[in-house]
Amino acid sequence: MKEILRSKFRGALIGSAVGDALGAPVEGCTMEEVSLAYENGWELKSGHYTDDTEMMIGVAESLIERRGFDGADMARKFIQNYHAWRHYGPGTRAVFELLAAGVSWEEASKRVFNGKGSYGNGAAMRIAPIGLFYHDDVDTLWDIAYKASHITHSHVLGKEGAAIQAYSVALALRGQREGMLTYLGARIKEGIYRDKISKIEQLMDADRELLIEELGNGEAAFNSVPTAIYSFLRFHTFSDSVIYAVSLGGDTDTIGAMTGAISGAYYGEEAIPPEWLSALAQNESRKGLRYIGWLGDELYRIKFNIC
Repeated sequence: MKEILRSKFRGALIGSAVGDALGAPVEGCTMEEVSLAYENGWELKSGHYTDDTEMMIGVAESLIERRGFDGADMARKFIQNYHAWRHYGPGTRAVFELLAAGVSWEEASKRVFNGKGSYGNGAAMRIAPIGLFYHDDVDTLWDIAYKASHITHSHVLGKEGAAIQAYSVALALRGQREGMLTYLGARIKEGIYRDKISKIEQLMDADRELLIEELGNGEAAFNSVPTAIYSFLRFHTFSDSVIYAVSLGGDTDTIGAMTGAISGAYYGEEAIPPEWLSALAQNESRKGLRYIGWLGDELYRIKFNIC
């Protein structure tokens, strides 16, 4: 049982990175363009991840070093890890500039988007380590997901999306695929998320055009988090779920990453295709596959007090 849980911790983080890397080359593309790009097979074309994984790494590093949530430390980790070429969004870059200038992590994200904060999926894409670390305490998970999101996303819809994603990872880790939508529905506060999560079951046989119309495939958290959950629930293998998520087009790297995190938490590391792991290992030497797996090991070890 311990080895299964350890595999799930590793699977969630590695799965997130793999989904991100699979979607990265076709970010912003239409379904047709994605199909053309991958007409010869679903391989990791570049083997590089984006800001989604780089920020996820920062969340995990901070949880490990501080043995729990520390907003100031997590904000520092984000800035220390920052590489502009990984395609960070303008809102996150603006927050980083404020943080680097000495603005507190509680205040910085309130100063972007005319003081309204971001409701993008930039908090949800990185939240998997919190879903793992607090999987056995839903109230704390929800609270910490909101706090960790606030570092860059102060809008309630950005925070709620991240909390839903974190809880989905926790439910998958616990093997609670059946009933996932019921569990989520009982916790969700914001109406737009309740409406979309409530549609998932009836959309299970929908074509992709209808799915995008109903759930979305964009950068707003409410147009991507429900889609990642759907992609996990519609299929029964890691690869099928992640390929479907990316095939929808739009914000492919983030929806791929979130689907990969949920699927990896459910199926474990062994379910991830070896050729995808090899491509990530070959192309990301610094904080790559081995390091991300180590982060999963450390989160598992600290969570369960294993020496």
